[in-house]
Amino acid sequence: MPAKNGRKLKWAYGTNSVVSTVIFFLILVFIILIAQQKPWRADLTGTKSFTLSQQTQKILKTIKSPISIKIFISESGPGAQGKDKIKDLLDTYCYYSKNVKYQFVDPDTHPQMTRSYGVKTYGTMVLEGYGKKQSIQTADEQDITNALLKLQSKVQEKIYFLSGHGEHSISAGGRESFSVAKAALEKDFYKVAEFNLLELGAVPADAAAVIIAGPDKPVPQREQQILSAYLAGGGRVFLMIDPLTQTGMTNFLKGYGIGIGDDVVVDRLSRLFGASPTVPVVMRYADSPITKDFTEPTFYPYARSVSPLKNPPAGVTLQTIAATSASAWADRNLDELKKGKAEFDKTKDLPGPVPLVLMATIQAAPKAGAAGKQIGAAPQAKSGKLIVSGNSLFAANSYFNQYGNGDLFLNTVSYLCNQTNLITIQRPDTNKPLMLTSSQATSIFWTVLILVPLAVLVSGVAVYRIRRSQR
Repeated sequence: MPAKNGRKLKWAYGTNSVVSTVIFFLILVFIILIAQQKPWRADLTGTKSFTLSQQTQKILKTIKSPISIKIFISESGPGAQGKDKIKDLLDTYCYYSKNVKYQFVDPDTHPQMTRSYGVKTYGTMVLEGYGKKQSIQTADEQDITNALLKLQSKVQEKIYFLSGHGEHSISAGGRESFSVAKAALEKDFYKVAEFNLLELGAVPADAAAVIIAGPDKPVPQREQQILSAYLAGGGRVFLMIDPLTQTGMTNFLKGYGIGIGDDVVVDRLSRLFGASPTVPVVMRYADSPITKDFTEPTFYPYARSVSPLKNPPAGVTLQTIAATSASAWADRNLDELKKGKAEFDKTKDLPGPVPLVLMATIQAAPKAGAAGKQIGAAPQAKSGKLIVSGNSLFAANSYFNQYGNGDLFLNTVSYLCNQTNLITIQRPDTNKPLMLTSSQATSIFWTVLILVPLAVLVSGVAVYRIRRSQR
């Protein structure tokens, strides 16, 4: 009888153990399911490296439509080592918004998809949503969040191309036309139109930026005055001016501290790319918002130098955006150049690096004149921007899709139009030195170097003597 009761007790204890184990695993599974549906994160890093900024979190809360992110990165090629870092960042975006999804695409195994998205470099990210697309080259929070802002933007910026002075057409289909550039701008959700400043007498009030693409005839003084007033009121102008053209804008540019050379840039480095020496190549760029992380070479067929003057006017800040290598020069002996005898003359020519693209930032005038009121200067801009290129063909149909030419053109226009809408994300600086007073330093010295070692020594001696007395 006692044995029978013992077996019953064992069965009871065993059954209780099994039931308890099953219940425990069910609770564990239930907790895991809850965690998957409502995950929770804690970022303990000092710089909050794994937490999105408050600006980004607010923007993600406003996303009501699905947004797809495609990252074109090779599994084993360039940029593969940074894949895990990109994944961690995008996982954080998905954590804050269920409408954001992403996928990695290997350009080597999916060439058709890569071509359909117009991807030319490894590491390109394409964001799709709200019926638009945005491409970025840098996988950091600031660029991704700004791309999301552009996708959500309901305001369609309008770009105006000046006409009437022999500028490149944006509708024709020739090699020197800007129809490809126009299509690329429209793909980036810009409205594009031409306007004649002489007919209108003013820059259209809805102009986000004005592009002057390669005029080959003089621009009247009245039009130059209107452009000056537009810039003084915070307007944005992208002027591309070719060599051997008489546009009458030399003094206009001098008013902003910019000098255009009566020369043609020669660059023997271009031969490495199979191009003529009169097609200078740019491999390095200034640290500017336009060329941030820009690594693609750009080519400028038949260009002139665009140099900052020594003493720019008050209120004007100049920055060189793109320049040739040191081996290039701006040749001023045009007769010899036409004969194919391009040789550097240190007494006449401008040695490299030769600046080809220059930006002038013009502080807004305290009061706009009558002309400024008529043209409707951009109220959101605190300063005017004038970007001058010594060549226009780099963005023409025949060169737009060559290397980084098109990307540089689009970056420039994007900067002129959208810079005021973008956000800047800053992380707290934790690399700060620890500053101690003399009394604090003395206390630490006595505590760490004297008292603690002395306490350890005294404790060791005491333990030794106690054990010795117990033997």
